[in-house]
Amino acid sequence: MGNGGVPRARSHQDRLRGEAQLHDELSLADTERRRAEFLAAVSHEMRTPLTSIISFSELLRGESAGLSPDGQRFLGIIERNADRLLRLIDDLLMLNRLEAGGLPLELTQVSLPALAAEAVKTAAPVADKSGVTVHLDAGDGPAVQADPRRVIQVLDNLIGNAVKFSHVDGLVRVRLRYQRGIWRIDISDTGIGIPSDEAARLFGPFVRGSNARIAGLPGTGLGLAIVKSLVEMHGGHVKVDSVLDEGTTFSVFLPVHATAAAQ
Repeated sequence: MGNGGVPRARSHQDRLRGEAQLHDELSLADTERRRAEFLAAVSHEMRTPLTSIISFSELLRGESAGLSPDGQRFLGIIERNADRLLRLIDDLLMLNRLEAGGLPLELTQVSLPALAAEAVKTAAPVADKSGVTVHLDAGDGPAVQADPRRVIQVLDNLIGNAVKFSHVDGLVRVRLRYQRGIWRIDISDTGIGIPSDEAARLFGPFVRGSNARIAGLPGTGLGLAIVKSLVEMHGGHVKVDSVLDEGTTFSVFLPVHATAAAQ
């Protein structure tokens, strides 16, 4: 084979391995693209009949005085489940757009304390009904360059989760502090907590805490994945600290100035 035989053989093997790796990467990218297209198509198709269900439910609600007690109860079940499906579809579509990089930010100068106050006000009716108190403690600091709709979405999701997973007479604290160009938002609850070996995985899509599933608490497992993506699009990051049966704190860190990627 000669002295040059071994290097040539290795070079050929390396080339084959490289071609195989490239083929696998292209195949994976194609599979991911097809999955995203399928998910988007199914979600859009589900929206049409669901919109009809919601519309006719609203018409029936206007005539609910003529329904029997059982009829009114059944109508309430239809409304709740239709609303749940609509939120699931919206979350699927948004996650799909985030993963595809198709959700641009509309950046402007916004006050995080003001957005937090709005989110707390939005959560108040559900919190009151659940017997949970939501307390806002917002410090002073500069405006942040962000998309207010997306920041509100992050806050609504985290505060809503904190209320949902809290016990009756529980307390949800929303605390904002500014330091050295970074806003920190802590949303803490006194609820069921998260098993220690599961907390790190919660930001993945369709992942939920095992204790939440056992307790029968509703959820899609998409909200935290969306939160993580939206925060990172703003150049920030999010983390979680939790003690089982004692409570959980989600911390969001947002820079005052948007990163080049966000811009």
